[in-house]
Amino acid sequence: MAEMPPDHDGSAPPAPPSDPPPLTVSPPSRPTRPWLLPVATGAAGVLIGAGLVAGITAFRADAEARAEEAAAEEARAARAAVVPDAVETCGVTGTDGIVVADEGRSLTFDMKGDDDLRGANITDIVCVFTALDMPSAVVSHMDQTTSMDGRQSESWGDLTVSWSYHPDRGLDGVLTVSDG
Repeated sequence: MAEMPPDHDGSAPPAPPSDPPPLTVSPPSRPTRPWLLPVATGAAGVLIGAGLVAGITAFRADAEARAEEAAAEEARAARAAVVPDAVETCGVTGTDGIVVADEGRSLTFDMKGDDDLRGANITDIVCVFTALDMPSAVVSHMDQTTSMDGRQSESWGDLTVSWSYHPDRGLDGVLTVSDG
C-alpha cells in the first residue's frame, strides 16, 4: 500500500486539487452615451439635406440660365426677322435699291435720284419704314433733310437708321437692328 501522508486519517485518498476558477475579466465599462446616436443621425440628416438643397439649387440655377439663354436667343431671332418681314410685307424683296444683309439685321436703301439710272422708288422705301413702325418724328426728320445737312441718324426701339439726301442721288441710307 502506498504510504499515506502523515496528516491523513486513513480514509479515502484526498481529491486532487481542482483547477482554480477561471478569471473572468469584464471589459472596462464604458460610460454610456445615449445622446450619440441621435446626434450622429441628426448630423447625417443635416449633411444629406444640405447636399440635396445644394443640388436642387444648382439644378434650378442651371435651368434658369438655360431658360434665359433660350429667351435671349428667341429675342435675337425675332429682332433679326423684323427687317426681312417688313421687306416681304411690302413685296419689295429683290427690288433694286433695297438690300437686306447681315442675316436680316441691316437694310441698305438707295432711292433713285435724278442722276441715278437705278434705285428704289420712294414709295417702296416708305412702305418698309411704315412696316417697321418708324415714328412720325423720324419720318419728319428725313423729309426735312437737305443736301447741306450731311449724314443724319435716328433710333427707335431696336432700330437705328442713318441717311443722307441729295436730289441727284436721292435718299440713301442704312437701317440696322441692334443686338439688344
